[in-house]
Amino acid sequence: MKQILIAILTVFCLINAMPALAVTKAKSSDKVESLKYDAYYHKGFIWIKAGSGVLTQWDEQTDDGKNRKHAQLCGRTLSIAESLMKVRDTLECWYNPDVLPIEYVKKTNEGSYQAIERNYYHIFDDGNLKEISDGLDPAVIDSTKIDVYRWRNKKGNDRKTIVNGGEAYDMLTIFYKIRSLDFDNMAAGTKLKYYIVSGIKGRWMNVHYMGKTTCTLRSGKQYPAHRIELTFQSKDSDSTPLQVWLAQSPDHRPLSVIIQLKRIGSIQGEIVE
Repeated sequence: MKQILIAILTVFCLINAMPALAVTKAKSSDKVESLKYDAYYHKGFIWIKAGSGVLTQWDEQTDDGKNRKHAQLCGRTLSIAESLMKVRDTLECWYNPDVLPIEYVKKTNEGSYQAIERNYYHIFDDGNLKEISDGLDPAVIDSTKIDVYRWRNKKGNDRKTIVNGGEAYDMLTIFYKIRSLDFDNMAAGTKLKYYIVSGIKGRWMNVHYMGKTTCTLRSGKQYPAHRIELTFQSKDSDSTPLQVWLAQSPDHRPLSVIIQLKRIGSIQGEIVE
């Protein structure tokens, strides 16, 4: 059952021990997106509504006139999963208009376990530190340094610096990066990879574009969609693919996500419309 709970959180894609937010307070903030999702445990004829989530995005402007994006994903367990372990998790990120991450925060509340992770991003061009602001071309980045801070109520604190050649992302910003891709001019079978920092470790995520298709929800509604598969690279083999259907509309909003669980079924997240 713990595997099911972890998968629910994946589908949705104390502060005293942590430093304050590096991002400055927004001068203005306009909500531009609010998407609701239900997560189901599925095996054979069994369908159990096990969780829900809300994905929200804002356009923000700072006092010095710079533009940025702000996104938040809140997920929780429901029904039988709620009775086994109550989960209230929040992922939050800030990134520039070119989808380069500025800061990332993950707040975990799973039963008696609590944790907070923060990633602070610093990028370099030709060895020189660059401010992550609007108008920055990702192609000029030769390296990214991520300062990671993690507090856990049962295991203490971690501080680590991770460096990657080129761009680097976290578990929330990467989905906005993927949504920004030009799928209409991308050939089926195209493979991309991005460096992801999760916890205090970095690893590569493979993005495999499967092509255009139709996404059919449990309600029977159908949407033109782009289908992609996401896997994480490991020493022995890649992880089980996370299957994602994105709308063919310009916003490429996520419609459905499925993750297979070994021998015990799958978790399927669907947009609520």
